Amino acid sequence: MPDHDERTEQFAAYVREAARRAGYDIDSPRGGGKTALARDTGMSPSSVGRMLAGKAVPDPAYLEPLARAVRVPLPELLVLSGLISRDAFAAEEQPPRAVSPREAAADLGIKDPAKVELFETMVRALLTDQNIASGGRADEGEVA
Repeated sequence: MPDHDERTEQFAAYVREAARRAGYDIDSPRGGGKTALARDTGMSPSSVGRMLAGKAVPDPAYLEPLARAVRVPLPELLVLSGLISRDAFAAEEQPPRAVSPREAAADLGIKDPAKVELFETMVRALLTDQNIASGGRADEGEVA
C-alpha cells in the first residue's frame, strides 16, 4: 500500500491526465483550466492547485463532482484517494447470485411451510408464463 505522499501524487497524476483529456488546460498559467475545474467541482482554486500539485487529496465531498468534471469513474477516485481499497471495491462488483424461490421466500421472511410452497408455486408459474410469452418452452421456467 502506498504511503500518504505517494498516494497523493498518484491521485494527482491520475486527475491531471483525466483533466487534460476532459479538455481542461491545466498546464498553461493563463489557460483557465484550473479555474474552470474549480468552478465545475465546487472546490476552491487553491484546493485545485494543491490537488494538481500532488500536495493534497480533496475532501471526500468533492470526489463525486470531480469524477463528473474529469469524466472518470467515481470508484477509481475513491480507491486512489485511499478511502476504499481496490479489494473492497472488487468484492462489490461481483454480480448477485441467483436465488431459488425457497431462498427468496426465506429472505422475504416467509416462514410458514404452506406459504413457502405457495410462493414457490407462484414463482414457477410466473416464470413459465414469461417463457411462453417470449417464445420459449414452458419447461424453461424451471428453477432449483
